[in-house]
Amino acid sequence: MKRTILNIGLLITGILLTISVNAQSTVWATVESLSELTQTEEYQEMQSHYGFSIEKPLSNSRNPKLQKVYEFSCNCDEVDLYTSLHKLDGVKGIEYGPTYKTLSEPDDYALFENYNNGTNSSWHLELIWAFAAWDLTTGTEKIAISDQNIFPDHEDLQNKLIYYDATNTSSQGHGTAVATLAGGESNNGVGIASVGYDSPIGFFRMNYNEVLAAAYDGYKVINMSWTSGCNYNQYIESALQEAYDLGSFLIASAGNGTTCGGAENLVYPSAYDIVFSVTSTGHDDKHDQPNGNTHQHNSTVDLAAPGYDVPLTAAPGWTLFGSGTSYAAPIVSGAAALIISVYPTITPAQIKSILQLTSTNIDALNPNYIGLIGTGRLNVGEAVKVAYAYYLQSLVVSPLDPVTDPSIEDSDLLGDGNNGHGNDIGGFDPSNPGNGNGNNGNGNNGNGKPNTNDDPFATADPKSVFIPNGIYDMTGKKVNLDYAITGIYLVIENGVVIRKIWKS
Repeated sequence: MKRTILNIGLLITGILLTISVNAQSTVWATVESLSELTQTEEYQEMQSHYGFSIEKPLSNSRNPKLQKVYEFSCNCDEVDLYTSLHKLDGVKGIEYGPTYKTLSEPDDYALFENYNNGTNSSWHLELIWAFAAWDLTTGTEKIAISDQNIFPDHEDLQNKLIYYDATNTSSQGHGTAVATLAGGESNNGVGIASVGYDSPIGFFRMNYNEVLAAAYDGYKVINMSWTSGCNYNQYIESALQEAYDLGSFLIASAGNGTTCGGAENLVYPSAYDIVFSVTSTGHDDKHDQPNGNTHQHNSTVDLAAPGYDVPLTAAPGWTLFGSGTSYAAPIVSGAAALIISVYPTITPAQIKSILQLTSTNIDALNPNYIGLIGTGRLNVGEAVKVAYAYYLQSLVVSPLDPVTDPSIEDSDLLGDGNNGHGNDIGGFDPSNPGNGNGNNGNGNNGNGKPNTNDDPFATADPKSVFIPNGIYDMTGKKVNLDYAITGIYLVIENGVVIRKIWKS
């Protein structure tokens, strides 16, 4: 289980970036018949005492069981409300309700021009190899941001929004920072560049009902840079499972160290199994933060990404550096959108596999956190290359056609490193390293024959994406075979791999 509580103290022209969305006490419970319940004397006495309101917190769900879940909320003691509801007949499955809070930090920032003696203001994009990913795609897949609110007229968002609820009156700074990191407009001469680059943005309110709405609207990437509490909730897990089953890759911030009482503690929603949990690293790939407030690290974290002193924009015309797993998560969301852009029918499980498989191992720099900050630090350049290679492999309609028989099985595909970086990718079985050959040199830890057991790509469905005719290497790069090195290549005609060939 995971959960984070944190308020941000940055002010944008007098507007507080982060506020508690729900100051009331809330309790969720299953009610088989609300009409019958409200007619009982016990209910009416309790209603008179607490003055609570009742609504469906998951009305967007199409799960009949979740349609019977109600939220009881009042300006009262939460424990007292929780205990009292157990006395009502017809009310069961009583759970403490979520308290939504964003995951930014209050005072760890600086203006670009004054940051760290001139450190590159786009250091996070260079560290994760964003430019290598953009060589293959600048993004077509839409990203859902569930957050407080945004400045819809922001220069990095005004041309990117495909959904926005204009009636939203919540604080705008935090959501703006998160949305622009994930998919803000890039190459426009203002603001910041985003990982998602050209990926469209849909902006939804900060709660689980809106996450469901985004999933049913067809968003395959949903970012949650917030916490709803420190405890497991059966109804929330069911709602998230519903979104996941619709094909949505769910990403959440792991927590900011003080969240839920300590950096080792679990924070929700990121602690749920089907949610991809992201914690922070700095420009030096270290998880320890210099000011001592090191972000969450525990067994539920899936990956690390830049989250300390990250360049961001929180209002029109305002750029700064900020810290928080709120900012690490949307960087991964932008990466996920790029992965889907090159492999449109990829599943959430496959996206997770690629992000973790291609992550850069930073254990040597973080010996105190091995196994607690995920598989490594995001490497979107490698992730998009591997996703594209999987997409090409899914198009194969004929077996290997050797120029000289190398006695290599089809399962050897992707076992080699890429562009001399065999040590970055490795194989599917990290416990069985081999010596993969990079395209421009020898990789150190590429796995010559990946283990295809439990391979999440074994049943991947292809989808037509325009690919020019030609010969491609396994990173998706078009090559001239006369000058290519020894290895396996794909021959593509009319968007289909007609055969694989071996060049000796």
